[in-house]
Amino acid sequence: MEANSKDTERLAEEEKTKTYGSFEFDRQDETSLKGGHGGYWNPCCPSGSDAKRTGHETYTVRTKSDDEVAKTPHEEQAKLPYDADSLRRAAFWVVVIGAVFMCIVLVMEATNASNPTQLPDFNGPVGWIAVLGALFLFGSVGLMFKEPADEYGEKPDAVLFQAFNALGIFVVGVPLMVFECQSGDDVREAVDFSWLDWLGLLGAIDIIIVSFWAHLSTQLIGYAMAPAVLNGVGMITSFLWGKIFFSEPIRNMAGALFSLFLLVLGVMLLGATQLANMAAARREGMVDGHSTGSSSIATAAAAAAGFGAGVMSGVFDGALMVPYKLHERQLAGPAGLSPKHTLAYLASFSVGSLLTAPVLIAFAAIREAKDDTGSDWKNTFTRKLKRSAVPGGVTGVVWAMGNFLSVHASKHLGMSVGFPLVQTGILVAAVWGVFFFQDLNLSRLHVLLLFLAALGSLMAGAACLAQMG
Repeated sequence: MEANSKDTERLAEEEKTKTYGSFEFDRQDETSLKGGHGGYWNPCCPSGSDAKRTGHETYTVRTKSDDEVAKTPHEEQAKLPYDADSLRRAAFWVVVIGAVFMCIVLVMEATNASNPTQLPDFNGPVGWIAVLGALFLFGSVGLMFKEPADEYGEKPDAVLFQAFNALGIFVVGVPLMVFECQSGDDVREAVDFSWLDWLGLLGAIDIIIVSFWAHLSTQLIGYAMAPAVLNGVGMITSFLWGKIFFSEPIRNMAGALFSLFLLVLGVMLLGATQLANMAAARREGMVDGHSTGSSSIATAAAAAAGFGAGVMSGVFDGALMVPYKLHERQLAGPAGLSPKHTLAYLASFSVGSLLTAPVLIAFAAIREAKDDTGSDWKNTFTRKLKRSAVPGGVTGVVWAMGNFLSVHASKHLGMSVGFPLVQTGILVAAVWGVFFFQDLNLSRLHVLLLFLAALGSLMAGAACLAQMG
């Protein structure tokens, strides 16, 4: 009986070793660990079987089984259909293409290639070129929201991301301000040019709020879904602002309402596509390409929070042109509007963005110092600062170019037509989501049909709105 008891104890001890593992460390040098396999070590609070005293202090700690051992950031990134380098290359080409569109519009405005006597002007090329460039850029603006985790397992800090986003907006605004200065006194007399206008600052704060909610929404429900929610709410909001507050004329009320219905329906179908894709993936034991151990309740809660964040971003996005239109009202004289009005607003907008950046950085620094009371918080904050610089800055540059083109689209086509058309950039976002991020698996027939129906509804709505809005 005694032998059987010893055998039982030995087997139990072996089972503990398989389950828990152990770490050995010298009390005089507790930073050097020996042994163990991926456990969570806590010298103050050892758990598991009793520690055995040898020449070193030995603690047994609870670890995951071999199948449950957490993957490193590099292993997790390897499971993604893209990596940080490919994502940044894609963002680089987005910036290049956006710069080409912006230069074309600037040249046409500066050389009076498009000088309409009355706005909106649906026959001139500038508004339509601006729409194409803006929808491409706005459909690509969220690429860096999907930045993979680095070697520390960290993603860009949300607040610092927005700080560099604001700096990126300012960087694009610098050439516009230089253009204003080079134009001399004529510009100042024509538009009462000011380096900082409260409406420009209001617009700068608005876009930071939009980007914050959009970033959160993308993290929760993915890139194919988040832009759809944002743009759907934004289209409705901008249409109401244009027709109710600014009293813009409607060529065909029934046609305009039907167009908006088609656009909103397309957004809803795109959202249904993503939900169907998630449901199918969940049945296969995967969500967004990662093994899921979460309950359906947790997944539903994340989706609801993502939708809520998307709605918030859409409300503020739809009001983004309001400060510009108010600025336009202030400066428009008997001669009507001029391209210089747009440049003056964007110059003020970029300065306002610059002012928001140090406020956000200071907030992030205070938060870090408060959360990390150790002496190493400065190094941690510096690392987070560097980590957020490139993705945040690129996002700001892309958005600023898209905003420049969107403003020109609204000026030439009217807010109630130009701005909603720009929102069809969700088609571009859908392409990124399907083919680059692989958010959707179109091999599933019902997902494919929903996706095609969404694209058809969006394109039909955009075409109808251009003719009847």
